[in-house]
Amino acid sequence: MYPIMLELTGKNIVIIGGGKIALRKTVGILKAKGQVTVVAPNFLQEFEELDGVKCITAKYKAEYIQEAHLIFACTDSKIVNQKIVDDAADYQWVNDCSQKENSDFFNMSTIEQDEYLIALSTYGKNPTETKKMKEQLMIFFERNTDCE
Repeated sequence: MYPIMLELTGKNIVIIGGGKIALRKTVGILKAKGQVTVVAPNFLQEFEELDGVKCITAKYKAEYIQEAHLIFACTDSKIVNQKIVDDAADYQWVNDCSQKENSDFFNMSTIEQDEYLIALSTYGKNPTETKKMKEQLMIFFERNTDCE
C-alpha cells in the first residue's frame, strides 16, 4: 500500500449503500469537496440533512458507476459489492467495505488539527485496533498541548 492524500474537489465519487458506513464515507467526502452520488434502495434519515449529495433511490446497476473516479461498495450484500467490483473499469478505484481483498484503497483513521493531519492504518486488518490507537494519540496530544 502507498499512503497518499487525494484532492477530491470536483471529482465524481459514487457510494453504493445507504447505511452507517455509507453515511460516514459521504460525510468525509463532502468535507473534502468531492461530488457525491449515493445509490441505495433505502437511506438512513441522516442523508436528508446533507447538502450537496445526490441520492438515487434504486438498486445497484452498473450504469451508476460509469462516470465515477472513486467507488465505495458499502452494501450489506457481499454479492452486490462483488458485482460493483467486477463492473468497475480498470482506471476506477474501488473500496469494497465488506471484503478488503477486493479494494484498491482503504480509508485511514485520522487526527486532524489546524497545523497537521495524522493518518493511522492497520492495512485494513483491524479497524478496532486503529480506533483504540487514535483515541490514545488524541489523549496524548491533548495532554501535551495543555502543557505549552
